[in-house]
Amino acid sequence: MKANTPSYVNDQYKDSSNLDIRIRLHETYSTNPLDWHEWVFQQIAFTEDSRIIEFGCGTAALWAKNKTRIGAGWQVTLTDLSDGMLALAQSQLAGLPQFTFRRMDIQSPDIEAGSRNIAIANHMLYHVPDVDQAIYSVAKLLAPGGTFYAATNGRNNMADLYRLVEQFDPTLPFTRPMASAVFGLENGEAMLRRHFSNIKLLNYASDLSVTNVQDLADFIFSVCQELKDALTASNRLDTFFAYLENSKDAQGQIRIGKSVGLFACRIN
Repeated sequence: MKANTPSYVNDQYKDSSNLDIRIRLHETYSTNPLDWHEWVFQQIAFTEDSRIIEFGCGTAALWAKNKTRIGAGWQVTLTDLSDGMLALAQSQLAGLPQFTFRRMDIQSPDIEAGSRNIAIANHMLYHVPDVDQAIYSVAKLLAPGGTFYAATNGRNNMADLYRLVEQFDPTLPFTRPMASAVFGLENGEAMLRRHFSNIKLLNYASDLSVTNVQDLADFIFSVCQELKDALTASNRLDTFFAYLENSKDAQGQIRIGKSVGLFACRIN
């Protein structure tokens, strides 16, 4: 399953429901006590007068979780292709004059060249049809000394989850989205180096230790509703939940490995 096809992106992100479920699982069961969005915020080299743009802002979680750290002199443009996401992002940050919200495609941003010193793409480049064009566009809008922060996953991210479902029944419709093949930790630097020369990869150390199988099932079904439909049609939904419970009972948890990081790419 390609993670950057328009049909996949539109189905997954027409509203925040699927994203909310996935964020909640990571927030609740992460083995790293520092929240992902807080960690990302700490990696960004803000200044008093930062001019920032985030592409694919989603629910604006990066900013909502760091409200007390937002500089009074910042100018922040949050963009997304989903009107529903933008509306939610705006409601999350109501009353903060630093923010403007625009519907925008990272492949052809309507932004003046050299007008930003920070650009952010948090787990979104692998949803873009033409990643090279997106990276070129970002490099063009950054001022000298500006930095592009691009977060993504590695090829082994959440692989334990897909193996878990496969061990239950390998014929079920649960295909792994090939996000890391489009833009991942293993191939991302080579793609970025076509437009940036100063690149550093920052790794976020965390796994998931899930103790509630309903939360895990919700996550699984948010990725693939067809799986839930197939289990329901074959009267095996209860059997699937029992399987997850049995998988958890051995050690009181279901451990799921993660591979997540952030590229920091500077314009010289």
